[in-house]
Amino acid sequence: MNRRFTNLLTALVVIVLVLSVQVARVVKREVMDVKKFTDYYEATDAANGGFEVLDSNYITIEKEYTLKVEKVEDSKQPAEKSYSIPTFEIYQVKSGDSLYKIAKKFNQELAVLRANNPQVGSVLKIGDKLNIISGNGIFYKVKKGDSLYKISKKYNVKIDDMMNYNKLNNSSLKVGQSLYIPNPDLKQVVAAAKKRTVNFSMPVKWKGITSPFGRRFHPVLKRYIYHKGVDLRAKYVPLHAAKAGKVTYAGWMSGYGKIIIIKHSGGYETRAAHLNNINVKPGQYVKQGQVIGKTGMTGRVTGPHLHFEIRKNGVPYNPMKYLVK
Repeated sequence: MNRRFTNLLTALVVIVLVLSVQVARVVKREVMDVKKFTDYYEATDAANGGFEVLDSNYITIEKEYTLKVEKVEDSKQPAEKSYSIPTFEIYQVKSGDSLYKIAKKFNQELAVLRANNPQVGSVLKIGDKLNIISGNGIFYKVKKGDSLYKISKKYNVKIDDMMNYNKLNNSSLKVGQSLYIPNPDLKQVVAAAKKRTVNFSMPVKWKGITSPFGRRFHPVLKRYIYHKGVDLRAKYVPLHAAKAGKVTYAGWMSGYGKIIIIKHSGGYETRAAHLNNINVKPGQYVKQGQVIGKTGMTGRVTGPHLHFEIRKNGVPYNPMKYLVK
């Protein structure tokens, strides 16, 4: 009995080993249901008194996989560049606005905002209108001697980009032609703004405005009149020439008190009034920034300040659109 049990146990061990070998051989196959191994063999008595395996009907199941190959777009590939000229938007200055605040509001560089609005001075006036463009670029007016190569080098932009944005078929340019320059070198933008032909420096140290240009209520006459200049806060301080030119008048004038009138190139003229002292004479040439007098409160005034005008061909313009602090 013990021998028969031993032989049976040995046969079972052999069967397990055979099964293990068979399973190990199936490298690329996948067994789906291990319960199917329960009736894999049939045992009977062997001639030597042991058992032999008559059937090894092992069941394995192969699993087929279908792979679907799809083209995946590379998200790192740059999008096709758009060469549309940015759109314009007109913004009207409101109370509390400044160039810095407006530039920040529209997500623009301050230098770009200034370059696209050369008519605006350092100080804004309520109601002033600014050109706001949708892109980070400037509009450049072609001058005599300009070329695409020179402009591209000056502002560090590609000639191809300039041609594509401005829909140019060739490199020919016309004087006065407007070109859109995308993403220019901001240092060059600032430098170009400082070299504008009409560039007047502040005649006194900037302290603010007491009375703006345009229609206003006169504090002495007690009625509304057209103010041909601006009144700057300046209490007995040095007066500087806003631009180089020739003194055409230096003396007393009704309403203005002591006044200095200087003729500049391009048909421009500046007037500085209500002065305390005058240090120049008619016919004298002065340099930009030169001290020409001292502010005061002569003439029709209620207190010390500087009345300052800029005229072109006799017509008064808002000085704050020309003055650079």
